[in-house]
Parts: sequence; C-alpha cells; structure tokens
Amino acid sequence: MGSMIHLAVGRLEIDWGKNDGFRDHSPLFQPSDLTEVPYYYVDEANPRKESGAEYESNLVTHYKEGMSKPLGQVVERINLLGHTLPYARQEFEALSRFNSFDLDQFNFDQLTKALATVNVNEVSADYGEGEDFGKLFRRHLFDRLGLASIVGDPHYVQFHAAQAMENLSAYTILHLLARNPSAAGLPVTWQFADIEYGGWARRDQFVKALDPVNRFLIVTEGSSDAGIIRHALKLLKPHLGDFFDFVDMNESYPFTGTGNLFNFTRGLISIAVQNNVIILYENDAEGVASYNRTSRLNLPWNMRVLKLLDLPEFASYSTVGPSGEHRADINGRGAAIACYLDAGPSPVVRWNNFNKELGVYQGELIGKGDVMRRFYKLDEPRPDYELSRISAVLDMVIAECTAMREAALMKDLATEFPPEADVEPRPPQRRADQA
Repeated sequence: MGSMIHLAVGRLEIDWGKNDGFRDHSPLFQPSDLTEVPYYYVDEANPRKESGAEYESNLVTHYKEGMSKPLGQVVERINLLGHTLPYARQEFEALSRFNSFDLDQFNFDQLTKALATVNVNEVSADYGEGEDFGKLFRRHLFDRLGLASIVGDPHYVQFHAAQAMENLSAYTILHLLARNPSAAGLPVTWQFADIEYGGWARRDQFVKALDPVNRFLIVTEGSSDAGIIRHALKLLKPHLGDFFDFVDMNESYPFTGTGNLFNFTRGLISIAVQNNVIILYENDAEGVASYNRTSRLNLPWNMRVLKLLDLPEFASYSTVGPSGEHRADINGRGAAIACYLDAGPSPVVRWNNFNKELGVYQGELIGKGDVMRRFYKLDEPRPDYELSRISAVLDMVIAECTAMREAALMKDLATEFPPEADVEPRPPQRRADQA
C-alpha cells in the first residue's frame, strides 16, 4: 500500500503523493510551523458507511507531527513565489488550451466561483489513494462544488475538463480557496509523518529554511535602513521574514551612501548576479537623484530599483531652515526612512545641503536617532504606535518582489505552453509527484 503524504486545507486534500513520489511544499512553511496536525485513516474495523446514495469510508483521526500555517499567510507566501492570482488564471487557460478544452464550456471564473462557495468543512477527506486532480475533479469535486448549476454542458465539463484539471497546481487551488469564507480561517497542513516514518524521506526535507533561490536580497543606502525594514518585517510580516536577506551589518555596512550603492548596483549587473535583488533608496534629495541614475541602468530581470514611496502626509510637513520655520513638501527632499516611523506628535525636518542635480535642499528629520531607538524597542504592534507608514513601505517592497517572480513564472509558462501553439489533444498524464 505504501505511505501517503497530503497537503490539505482543513479536510479538503489539495495535493498528495506516495512513498518517494511527492511535491516539495516546504516553501509554504517555516520551521516554526511544525506542530501536531490531524491525519485521517480508514477505520479497518468498520471501513464503509452509507451516506445518501453513495458509500464512503469511515475515518478515524490521529494527530502526528506535520506543518501547519493559516491559509491567508500561505497565500502571501505563494505570491512571493510568483504564483499570483493572475498567474493562476494563465495556468488554467494554458492547460485548457494545451488539452484542447473549450473555455466557453468551463472557464477560470467558474472554477473561482465554485471554490469560493463550496463548504470546505463538509467535504469528506476520503478521496481514495493517490488520485490525481483530474480524477478527483471528475469523481468528487464536480458534484461537491455544484458545478452542474453554473456550467453550460455538465457532462462535457465533468468528463473533459478533468484532462485540463489534472495538472492544475495546488497553489492555484489554494489561491481560490482563500476567497472562500468557510476556508479562509482554516490552516493549510502538510501531513508528512507517514512518509518520514516509512523511511521514504528525512525530516529535513520537510522542516527546513527557505531555499536561497526563493529569497530576495534587499540592499539599502545604509545599515539603519536595512535594520528598520528587517525589524518591521518581524513586527508586521513575521510569516514572510525568511524571504528577505540583507547585507551583513555585524561589522560595518559596506555600501553606505547613495553613490556607493549606485556603484554596487553597477557591479552586480556586470557580474550577472543570480540573486533576486531589490535596490532601495530613500525619498530625500540624494536618494531620488541616485534612484534616477540607477533607473537608467540596463537592469536584468532579477533586479529592481525602488525608492521610498511618496505619502500625502509628507506634502505639508514642519520644516526649519535658514529662512525659519515653514510647512513644506518633504517628498523627494527630506523623507528618509525615519520619517516613516512614529516620529511623535510634532516631527520637524531640517534643511541642510543643496542638491544641484535636482535643484532642491536635502532635509533630515531632527532627532531621528531617538525615533529609531523607540521603534527598535517595539516587540509587537501597539495601538499607541503608528505603523501605517512603515507598513506601506513593506507592502511596496513585497509587491515589487512578487511582480519580479510573477514575471519569471509567466515567461516560463509561455515557453512551456505557447499562446499561439497549435497543439493536439493528449491523453492524461500523471504528475511526477504522483508516480
């Protein structure tokens, strides 16, 4: 019979494998996600029971070690792997096209509606042993998802769409289930214990750090910028923190200053660096000038250059300079990263050096050291500390990283399934992880 491994949302199995044939879903989890999770087995003493017009297995539940993470957090990790909702649509349509399946009969929006409305808590965990998603779709999900009521030709869809569904990835299904109210609060579990106990795989194949190929190197103007972003991830996005690496700051930060960062970027381009790299400048005069210069470089697909985003609240900010105190727009002139923290009730930017390239003065937040020290003392979000601005910075960085990986996956998908390819229908093939 062999040992089985399952990826599931609640009791709804999304992917499975047997013995040493399984897909690596470790990027969905962090080592801290190891916990006791439910495993479902057929009750050998009473294996079958009648349920309406059908029979299904009686199941018993045992708790063993496995990986578990909330569905919403898993979907955020899937996005950073490049498997976004737009990619999920393209995957569905590419597989349908490759299998000569008529999208007028059954399309991505209909699958989205079906998976968004099925009651996941009422779905049986007994799908049989080792069925691919095509068989699962045809034999079980078509009726359970109520697809007969939303498709044009139920018979055609039930028996022919399964061929296209066979290789639909688990990550697409997880994306669509995240829109389902009955699934949104459920954990995604990876039930690997039987594979491990059976000797088919080692524990470190499941509980491990994220592979470097899936991580992003964040390079900033100075150590304070990198340190603030790292701490913000710990506070606001701990389930994504392992996706991001920073230049080692233990001794001294080697790329201090916008000029050095610009030269470093040129060096990375010249050696065709393989890492996914985000170059991040501040939103002050020096940062914007270097951002503009860097943007004109011929950046490879795996490098993106950003600057801290303009914010409406920076358009009228207390400033002080040789001409006295005034309210002024510090976007692009004095919005260094400390301004995105909680700088207190009356923050002030002081104008100092004149930037000839932009024709504006460079500004600096007064008391920025105290502002940063207060931020580092936070060990969790608090209602009396304003985190919306630094949260917006994280969202911007994460969105750019997601777009970088999505573009790479889209390119690979187009290569594997050319949009205009004239392909012949093919018989269903089992996935490698289901062999």
